[in-house]
Amino acid sequence: MVHQIVRPSGVERETLWVGLAAGVILCAAVVTVTLRAAVPEMVALAAHQVDSRSGLTPAEQGLYADLLVAAQDIAAAPAVSSVSDLAAEGLPPFVRDASWRARGAHEWSGWSGEHGEAFYLGQPGDPALAGTLLLRIAGGEGVVWLKPGVVRPPAHPDADALAAAGWKQVVFSFNAGVTR
Repeated sequence: MVHQIVRPSGVERETLWVGLAAGVILCAAVVTVTLRAAVPEMVALAAHQVDSRSGLTPAEQGLYADLLVAAQDIAAAPAVSSVSDLAAEGLPPFVRDASWRARGAHEWSGWSGEHGEAFYLGQPGDPALAGTLLLRIAGGEGVVWLKPGVVRPPAHPDADALAAAGWKQVVFSFNAGVTR
Protein backbone atom coordinates (compact mmCIF):
# COMPACT_ATOMS: atom_id res chain seq x y z
CA MET A 1 0.00 0.00 0.00
CA VAL A 2 1.27 3.41 -0.97
CA HIS A 3 0.69 6.50 1.14
CA GLN A 4 0.97 9.85 -0.51
CA ILE A 5 0.75 13.21 1.29
CA VAL A 6 -1.10 15.86 -0.69
CA ARG A 7 -0.27 19.41 0.33
CA PRO A 8 -2.87 22.15 0.12
CA SER A 9 -2.34 24.30 -2.90
CA GLY A 10 -1.70 27.94 -1.90
CA VAL A 11 -3.88 28.15 1.21
CA GLU A 12 -1.13 29.96 3.12
CA ARG A 13 -0.91 32.62 0.42
CA GLU A 14 -4.68 33.09 0.27
CA THR A 15 -4.87 33.62 4.04
CA LEU A 16 -2.00 36.10 3.84
CA TRP A 17 -3.70 38.13 1.09
CA VAL A 18 -7.07 38.18 2.89
CA GLY A 19 -5.40 39.34 6.12
CA LEU A 20 -3.39 41.97 4.24
CA ALA A 21 -6.53 43.29 2.49
CA ALA A 22 -8.40 43.51 5.81
CA GLY A 23 -5.46 45.41 7.33
CA VAL A 24 -5.37 47.89 4.43
CA ILE A 25 -9.13 48.50 4.71
CA LEU A 26 -8.85 49.02 8.47
CA CYS A 27 -5.94 51.47 8.08
CA ALA A 28 -7.79 53.40 5.36
CA ALA A 29 -10.86 53.68 7.61
CA VAL A 30 -8.80 54.98 10.54
CA VAL A 31 -7.08 57.58 8.35
CA THR A 32 -10.38 58.69 6.81
CA VAL A 33 -12.15 59.08 10.15
CA THR A 34 -9.19 60.94 11.64
CA LEU A 35 -8.92 63.38 8.74
CA ARG A 36 -12.67 64.04 8.51
CA ALA A 37 -13.28 64.51 12.24
CA ALA A 38 -14.08 68.15 12.93
CA VAL A 39 -13.39 69.91 16.17
CA PRO A 40 -16.72 70.98 17.71
CA GLU A 41 -17.31 74.63 16.98
CA MET A 42 -17.82 76.48 20.22
CA VAL A 43 -19.88 79.63 19.99
CA ALA A 44 -18.39 82.37 22.12
CA LEU A 45 -20.98 84.05 24.30
CA ALA A 46 -20.92 87.76 25.00
CA ALA A 47 -19.99 88.86 28.51
CA HIS A 48 -23.63 89.61 29.33
CA GLN A 49 -24.92 86.19 28.20
CA VAL A 50 -25.21 82.82 29.91
CA ASP A 51 -25.81 79.43 28.24
CA SER A 52 -29.10 77.87 29.25
CA ARG A 53 -27.61 74.36 29.33
CA SER A 54 -24.50 74.94 31.41
CA GLY A 55 -24.96 78.25 33.22
CA LEU A 56 -28.30 77.73 34.96
CA THR A 57 -29.45 75.69 37.92
CA PRO A 58 -32.01 72.95 37.20
CA ALA A 59 -34.77 75.18 38.60
CA GLU A 60 -33.69 78.06 36.36
CA GLN A 61 -33.59 75.75 33.33
CA GLY A 62 -37.19 74.72 33.99
CA LEU A 63 -38.28 78.33 34.46
CA TYR A 64 -36.46 79.34 31.28
CA ALA A 65 -38.27 76.66 29.26
CA ASP A 66 -41.62 77.67 30.77
CA LEU A 67 -40.99 81.35 30.04
CA LEU A 68 -40.15 80.68 26.38
CA VAL A 69 -43.43 78.81 25.93
CA ALA A 70 -45.33 81.48 27.87
CA ALA A 71 -43.76 84.19 25.69
CA GLN A 72 -45.26 82.58 22.59
CA ASP A 73 -48.71 82.43 24.19
CA ILE A 74 -48.48 86.00 25.50
CA ALA A 75 -47.28 87.33 22.13
CA ALA A 76 -50.18 85.60 20.36
CA ALA A 77 -52.75 87.25 22.64
CA PRO A 78 -54.44 90.42 21.37
CA ALA A 79 -53.50 92.38 24.52
CA VAL A 80 -50.84 92.13 27.22
CA SER A 81 -52.05 89.69 29.87
CA SER A 82 -51.76 90.35 33.57
CA VAL A 83 -49.96 87.91 35.84
CA SER A 84 -53.27 86.97 37.50
CA ASP A 85 -54.80 86.20 34.08
CA LEU A 86 -51.84 84.02 33.15
CA ALA A 87 -52.09 82.18 36.48
CA ALA A 88 -55.86 81.69 35.98
CA GLU A 89 -55.12 80.12 32.58
CA GLY A 90 -52.74 77.68 34.30
CA LEU A 91 -49.75 78.92 32.33
CA PRO A 92 -46.44 77.95 33.97
CA PRO A 93 -44.47 79.48 35.64
CA PHE A 94 -47.17 81.94 36.74
CA VAL A 95 -49.49 79.36 38.34
CA ARG A 96 -48.75 78.39 41.93
CA ASP A 97 -48.41 74.62 42.01
CA ALA A 98 -45.84 72.04 43.11
CA SER A 99 -43.37 72.97 40.37
CA TRP A 100 -43.73 76.65 41.35
CA ARG A 101 -42.51 75.76 44.86
CA ALA A 102 -39.78 73.43 43.60
CA ARG A 103 -38.40 76.09 41.27
CA GLY A 104 -38.05 78.88 43.81
CA ALA A 105 -41.61 80.14 44.50
CA HIS A 106 -41.25 83.23 42.31
CA GLU A 107 -43.51 86.22 42.85
CA TRP A 108 -44.40 87.56 39.41
CA SER A 109 -45.23 91.11 38.39
CA GLY A 110 -45.90 92.43 34.92
CA TRP A 111 -46.01 95.76 33.13
CA SER A 112 -46.07 97.24 29.64
CA GLY A 113 -43.24 99.27 28.16
CA GLU A 114 -43.28 102.53 26.24
CA HIS A 115 -42.86 100.84 22.86
CA GLY A 116 -45.43 98.06 23.24
CA GLU A 117 -43.15 95.61 25.03
CA ALA A 118 -44.39 93.40 27.82
CA PHE A 119 -42.27 92.67 30.88
CA TYR A 120 -42.70 89.95 33.50
CA LEU A 121 -40.41 89.95 36.54
CA GLY A 122 -40.13 86.92 38.81
CA GLN A 123 -38.47 87.41 42.18
CA PRO A 124 -37.61 84.18 43.98
CA GLY A 125 -38.97 83.24 47.38
CA ASP A 126 -35.98 80.90 47.67
CA PRO A 127 -32.89 82.53 46.06
CA ALA A 128 -30.85 79.36 46.67
CA LEU A 129 -32.88 77.58 43.96
CA ALA A 130 -33.11 80.28 41.31
CA GLY A 131 -32.35 83.92 40.70
CA THR A 132 -34.57 86.79 39.60
CA LEU A 133 -35.88 86.35 36.06
CA LEU A 134 -37.13 88.99 33.64
CA LEU A 135 -39.09 88.06 30.51
CA ARG A 136 -39.09 90.81 27.89
CA ILE A 137 -41.48 90.35 24.97
CA ALA A 138 -41.03 92.71 22.03
CA GLY A 139 -42.10 92.12 18.46
CA GLY A 140 -43.43 88.66 19.28
CA GLU A 141 -40.05 87.46 20.57
CA GLY A 142 -39.38 86.59 24.19
CA VAL A 143 -35.97 87.21 25.76
CA VAL A 144 -35.17 86.00 29.26
CA TRP A 145 -32.73 87.79 31.57
CA LEU A 146 -31.36 86.48 34.87
CA LYS A 147 -29.75 88.06 37.91
CA PRO A 148 -28.79 86.05 41.00
CA GLY A 149 -30.64 86.75 44.23
CA VAL A 150 -33.63 88.99 44.87
CA VAL A 151 -33.26 92.33 43.09
CA ARG A 152 -35.44 95.35 42.44
CA PRO A 153 -37.08 95.75 39.04
CA PRO A 154 -34.81 97.56 36.59
CA ALA A 155 -35.67 101.21 35.93
CA HIS A 156 -34.92 100.90 32.20
CA PRO A 157 -35.30 97.28 31.08
CA ASP A 158 -33.63 97.60 27.68
CA ALA A 159 -30.79 95.24 26.74
CA ASP A 160 -27.95 97.72 27.29
CA ALA A 161 -29.21 98.88 30.68
CA LEU A 162 -29.80 95.31 31.85
CA ALA A 163 -26.31 94.23 30.80
CA ALA A 164 -24.77 97.28 32.51
CA ALA A 165 -26.69 96.47 35.71
CA GLY A 166 -25.26 92.93 35.83
CA TRP A 167 -28.17 90.99 34.35
CA LYS A 168 -27.33 88.01 32.11
CA GLN A 169 -29.28 87.26 28.94
CA VAL A 170 -30.14 83.56 28.83
CA VAL A 171 -29.31 82.10 25.43
CA PHE A 172 -29.22 78.65 23.90
CA SER A 173 -26.09 78.03 21.88
CA PHE A 174 -26.40 75.03 19.60
CA ASN A 175 -23.14 73.30 18.81
CA ALA A 176 -21.86 69.80 18.20
CA GLY A 177 -21.53 69.23 21.93
CA VAL A 178 -25.31 69.37 22.35
CA THR A 179 -25.76 65.78 21.24
CA ARG A 180 -23.67 63.69 23.56
